[in-house]
Amino acid sequence: MNYIVAGAFSKFKEISLFMLKTSFYKRNNVTVYDGINNCPWNGGRINRDIHWKQSQIDFYYKRDISIALTFSNPYIDLTDEVGNALLEKFHKEGNRIILINDDLRQYIRKNYPLYKLTYSITGMDLEVPLTNKGLDFYRDLETKYDLIVPKMEHIFDEHFDVDTPKYEVMLNDSCVHNCPLYKEHFEAIAKQNTLAEKPWEELGHDLCHKVEECWLPQFDPSIDKHGIDGMDLTIEQVKALIKRGFNHFKISGRELPQDEFFGELEMYLEDT
Repeated sequence: MNYIVAGAFSKFKEISLFMLKTSFYKRNNVTVYDGINNCPWNGGRINRDIHWKQSQIDFYYKRDISIALTFSNPYIDLTDEVGNALLEKFHKEGNRIILINDDLRQYIRKNYPLYKLTYSITGMDLEVPLTNKGLDFYRDLETKYDLIVPKMEHIFDEHFDVDTPKYEVMLNDSCVHNCPLYKEHFEAIAKQNTLAEKPWEELGHDLCHKVEECWLPQFDPSIDKHGIDGMDLTIEQVKALIKRGFNHFKISGRELPQDEFFGELEMYLEDT
């Protein structure tokens, strides 16, 4: 099986301890991902002041664990020095870029061909239930990307007739079913990363928390209204997806407290 885990550098302590404790990387293909160096190409989460360390990179590479960068910001300046420096640094067989901007996709395919490319769930602005137009959108992505992270509401839709090995399913997408602010929310995060010159600590936790965390009042991810608790998958649902041919799974949680993040790893990966 193939797994990609959040927090390559921001959660290095938790990930490294888990990998050493369980030898999980010996039984599965593992990738870790993060948004680092305050790069304006980063998306999905507000930029924190997180930077790569060679010792951490060496830990992963020694264990055949790949690294992915979250360049999922829709607003991309291809001349950005930080983004290009990171592309150079991590250009290695097996490493990945997570993105949605098509200019960046073509730029990487041409200049950094060793990368595998993943289309981010943050680019999904599709109707629920899945329509023919939405299905066509997915099938077009299949021709351009190595992997696609689908909208969670679609994976159990009877019309989700796709090339399953090309899809990477989010295991713990703690969002509300068919969130009405989904696209608007991730665009706000993207714009903050593009425009802000200061990292998380200098902008202030309250401002970043307001931009990044759920905008819906009184949302409780533990309330089950659609068969998926806060969009987090149950182990039974994961097993059902594996039987359908899905073999790529993703764990989010860069923003989670240490104990909660480690609990997510244990829940989804301990017995794998």
